[in-house]
Amino acid sequence: MKISIWLMTVFLLSGMTVIAQDISIRGVVMEEKLDGNLEPIAYANVYFEKSSRKTTTDTSGYFFLVMAPEDGFKLIVQFLGFEPDTITVYPGQYVSVLFKEEASLLGEVVVAHRKRTTEVSFLDPRQVEKISSQELFKAACCNLSESFETNATVDVSFTDAVTGAKEIQMLGLSGKYSLLSQEQMPGVRGLAIPYGLLYTPGAWIESIQVSKGSGSVTQGYESMTGQINVELKKPKDEDVWLFNGFFGESLRSELNAFTRKQVSPMFSTAFMGHYSLYPTEHDRNGDGFMDMPSGSLLTLDNRWDYHNNKSGVEGQLNVQWVRDRKEAGQVSHSETQHDLYRANLDGDRIQVYGKLGYIFPEKRYNSFGSQWGYVSQKQNALIGHTSYEGKETTLYANLLYQSIIGDTRHKYIAGLSFRYDDFLESCDCGGDLFTELVPGAFAEYTYAPNTKLTAVGGVRLDYHNIYGWLFTPRLHLRYAPWDNTVFRASAGRGRRVSNPVAENLGWLASAREWTIGNPNAPEGSYPYGDLKMEDAWNFGASITQEFTLDYRSGVVSVDFYRTQFLNRAVVDLDHSPQQLLVYNLDGQSYANTFQAEAQYEVLKRLDLKVAYKWQDAQMTLKDIGLVRQAFTPRDRFFINLSYVSSVATYKGHWRASLTGQYTGIQRIPYTGSNPAEFQLPSQSPPYWMMLGQITRVFNKAFEVYAGCENILNFKQDPVIIDAEDPHGPYFDSGMIWGPIFGREVYIGFRYAIK
Repeated sequence: MKISIWLMTVFLLSGMTVIAQDISIRGVVMEEKLDGNLEPIAYANVYFEKSSRKTTTDTSGYFFLVMAPEDGFKLIVQFLGFEPDTITVYPGQYVSVLFKEEASLLGEVVVAHRKRTTEVSFLDPRQVEKISSQELFKAACCNLSESFETNATVDVSFTDAVTGAKEIQMLGLSGKYSLLSQEQMPGVRGLAIPYGLLYTPGAWIESIQVSKGSGSVTQGYESMTGQINVELKKPKDEDVWLFNGFFGESLRSELNAFTRKQVSPMFSTAFMGHYSLYPTEHDRNGDGFMDMPSGSLLTLDNRWDYHNNKSGVEGQLNVQWVRDRKEAGQVSHSETQHDLYRANLDGDRIQVYGKLGYIFPEKRYNSFGSQWGYVSQKQNALIGHTSYEGKETTLYANLLYQSIIGDTRHKYIAGLSFRYDDFLESCDCGGDLFTELVPGAFAEYTYAPNTKLTAVGGVRLDYHNIYGWLFTPRLHLRYAPWDNTVFRASAGRGRRVSNPVAENLGWLASAREWTIGNPNAPEGSYPYGDLKMEDAWNFGASITQEFTLDYRSGVVSVDFYRTQFLNRAVVDLDHSPQQLLVYNLDGQSYANTFQAEAQYEVLKRLDLKVAYKWQDAQMTLKDIGLVRQAFTPRDRFFINLSYVSSVATYKGHWRASLTGQYTGIQRIPYTGSNPAEFQLPSQSPPYWMMLGQITRVFNKAFEVYAGCENILNFKQDPVIIDAEDPHGPYFDSGMIWGPIFGREVYIGFRYAIK
């Protein structure tokens, strides 16, 4: 009885997340001849050590197995003339097994694991793209905002030329319409939107999962275009100590540290630290303004994990603290005037989240858990003569129960959630004080009669203390007629409360006069005057095809998504160059996105990744009508070449990567009423961005990398309108369609103690 009471208390106060995972093992078995040529081995036996289930390779050497809990993690590869060998595998892994000709009949087998650094799951009904830490090693990736430089799905850009705020774009829309989470817990949202991408160091990231379309109802109702989930390094990581250092041509420097310790058989902990420094004022284009803010960022993280195999209880507690200090604006050494236009930006954030769950030992398909979180964020800014102060307190709880109905063909997750958000914004341009209280319930059912078909349907019902009842349905379908072909379709609804000041903080660095909502709306009807919840449906379909050509594997993925808004907080920059209006959508707004991507090993250990993306984002503006969304390119083209000199040894190991990104024309908001010298064309020119990096791996512990961003040194010109008179009526630093900073060379190192 006491145990039952204890478990119920744990359930109500703590948390665990439920994540759908790729449970397949795929790979290829090859023989390396004495002349270096590779030949596939057909009809090799591949089976799990702990179960009788097995398969054989086809004529191209390819094999596919679905992994079950009773299989364990040991896979045996056996072929006549070679000594059988046992390797350790994990769900979702792609392995390359290499037999050398000289090893035949001699008992020697060389097994090389070569998994794609970015993979699309073949078993998940949602289109999930997993970016591994090896993919992040292809570029500097100092923080989360720089972790998508070698990825075609997510685009990152600056919002203005002064404050250093960044935003992502996904499916043709701002990242605020995607759910950005950290280990399946709410991450970058609310006041964190302008700078939250900078708060997660790249050296801490274990992997990133990017899913397109509406997400799972277990994660809430806010996701409209997809989810980006970041997994941090764990206490079970193979690195006992890890140090990563970075130094750029602009004197930007960073240091990251990670360490872990097994405190007891059931408790383990990890500590992570990050410090970045930008000490100097750079003005490479000579407009009198810093190209990016100077300042420092300090982030600390401590994580505790608990695991008890006998009791079936697992838990986690994570505490993260951020201190961000920035200074931007006019450079002090180029102006003689006393009234310099400066921007001081201070951010402080504390995030605590925990997970705890119980897996029933007698019924291994039944689990019971919860997750909870607390966030306190402060963001203060003085931009020119405009002051801004924002405070946010968030409490979050999610209770889940997972089980089956009869057998594993019918699975379900059901639970309850609660979110408390307290916002306070004070700004010369407008602000508000409001509190959100949102209790909710959800259920998600998965039907998987065989390995070919999976259907996931979910609904949730929430009650918002301001906006009333919210009904959120979502559906995901997966059909795999063959092992290497997957069709997917999805549909779902998403909603979110707009925070127009925090989300557009960079526009304070302009002379625009803000008007948020209807000034004549009754006081207290909705936050920010009369702004309603943003509301949208997302529909999508995709096909993923894996293929083998010349004994080397590749994958092609094609998808189309449409986001249709029922309501949107429109940010109108076209009404006048001296105004910024935020109001409810009156008309249509939608975003259509088509993307085709291919990955292939063109030569031995030389991987090619190419992608083309077409975007059509439109919204209705008052007195203007339906127009293309500003700063959203119609066309994007992406190409990445990466090379690894060896996959079996570390001595003399080289890695190299070269990436090209083509950005098509973008619509620029109206400036026609400005004086001629302060007018911009109606659209930007297309341009290419190139970046590359080479890494020398000396041994398993130490490697050095060097690279260059913006190799072609392309820069937007002009960056700021009327930069000579920042207190005048035409000053505007927000018309950003291209890179602000020019070519940047950097070096860095990674040192790990296993």
